[in-house]
Amino acid sequence: GWNVLAGNLPLPIALLKRAAVDHNVAWLQGQARRWGIDLAPHGKTTMSPQLFARQLAAGAWGITFATVNQLSIGVAAGVRNALIANQVLGDRDLAAIQSLRRAHAGLRVVFLVDSPAQLALIEAWAGRHAGEPPFEVLLELGLPGGRTGCRTHDEAVALAERLHASTAVRLVGIECYEGLGAKGDASDLPYAAALMDRVDAVARHCHEQGLFDSDEVLL
Repeated sequence: GWNVLAGNLPLPIALLKRAAVDHNVAWLQGQARRWGIDLAPHGKTTMSPQLFARQLAAGAWGITFATVNQLSIGVAAGVRNALIANQVLGDRDLAAIQSLRRAHAGLRVVFLVDSPAQLALIEAWAGRHAGEPPFEVLLELGLPGGRTGCRTHDEAVALAERLHASTAVRLVGIECYEGLGAKGDASDLPYAAALMDRVDAVARHCHEQGLFDSDEVLL
């Protein structure tokens, strides 16, 4: 029952205008629809279950999180398609994902894998927990000197083959993050195009070699 305009809260304070939020959610979802893509807004920015609900009601495919802890909050708020835009490799996080999947019918959780070392940790956990379903994963492409991701085409292809051969995971697509190299000027266009060409080349190779483990491929 608190009312900012009545002076019930100390200033300064940030406010969201309902009309503006509704406009922005509808505009972005409509733009995604015109582009022919499915939208999974990044929930870590707000961590607001109320905004998750608005985005999903507007037609978002799912919500993206950065950590398994954030994922658990989203699932409690009703999210059923979730991307973790990060590597998952710890025993507790892997166990938490499987626990959430058991507790919520239809929950889909997809996270990133960018190295054989990470895959080995996932496989070791799966080996100690027989009977658990495989994790759905995206192969992450990175940039030289970047934070994460496979640096070269050959590195990505080799990892895709390892992922496809593993019983602990299912390779369902490819992910990349362009933000670390964006400068906000005309040089962004060739930079982004080159990165998308890399994604396209790896995706086509994986498709031609039958390395994807699902009919639907997430890019």
